Amino acid sequence: MPLGRSEINELIETSQLLVTPFRSECLRGASLILTLAPRFRRWKAASDLIDIAEQVPSEACLGPIETAEQIDLEPGAFVLASTAEKIGLSHSIAGQLSALSHLARLGVGVVSDASFVGPGYGHATPTNLTLELHNRNPNPVRLRCDMPIAHLRIERVTGEAGDVPASIYNAQDPLVAPMYAEEWRQRLTKSDSSP
Repeated sequence: MPLGRSEINELIETSQLLVTPFRSECLRGASLILTLAPRFRRWKAASDLIDIAEQVPSEACLGPIETAEQIDLEPGAFVLASTAEKIGLSHSIAGQLSALSHLARLGVGVVSDASFVGPGYGHATPTNLTLELHNRNPNPVRLRCDMPIAHLRIERVTGEAGDVPASIYNAQDPLVAPMYAEEWRQRLTKSDSSP
């Protein structure tokens, strides 16, 4: 169950939830509104298959990091971006990221499916959250940096989380290529060698 405004504010005041920069007007009834940073990285079409078990197969399919005050998303576009805010969660809370309904009504998504922000993410080093921008609208859509773009809902973690490894993306540039193979290499190797 998402926490309400007063509980989120208390987490911020006690440094269990780190938000830099924090703007009180972005605190809503049951979420924190995050804004769009001016850095983007576009996926580009390639004729080769992307094998996610390879070390960095997608690096060749990602364009260079762009800095701009706005970005035009063509229909079907898929672009990596990030929040302007750096976030840090204590190990007792987790987050859920979703698009503002205004954007969803336009067919613009901010997460492809990776909406979960795990306990402890960014707590030692607050980190911008990666946004996976995509346009399902049949028309191009322009987004501007610093515009409100996503809700971050906060939930308490009940029970003992145990000694869980930090996210591989913790303290990374939010526009880094997917690191699936790096995180799951040992498991992938076992799968490849089984009869």
